[in-house]
Amino acid sequence: MSTTIDKHLVDQAMDAYVDWRELCRAVQEAYERWTCAPRSRAGIAFREYQDALVREEGSSLQYAVLVRCLGQ
Repeated sequence: MSTTIDKHLVDQAMDAYVDWRELCRAVQEAYERWTCAPRSRAGIAFREYQDALVREEGSSLQYAVLVRCLGQ
């Protein structure tokens, strides 16, 4: 049974890793949009960048929990 649980955890961790990497890319794209935004859109672009950072942080924490579970 532990093999099934470990495989399930590995699958979850891999999915979480992929999600995290996609969100890392989204952060980079949001940052680029913010730095290139015209003054009239800079505030909105900055808020979008902050939102992307929050999503990426949450995803990284989820991934970290799963990796810790695999290490036990």
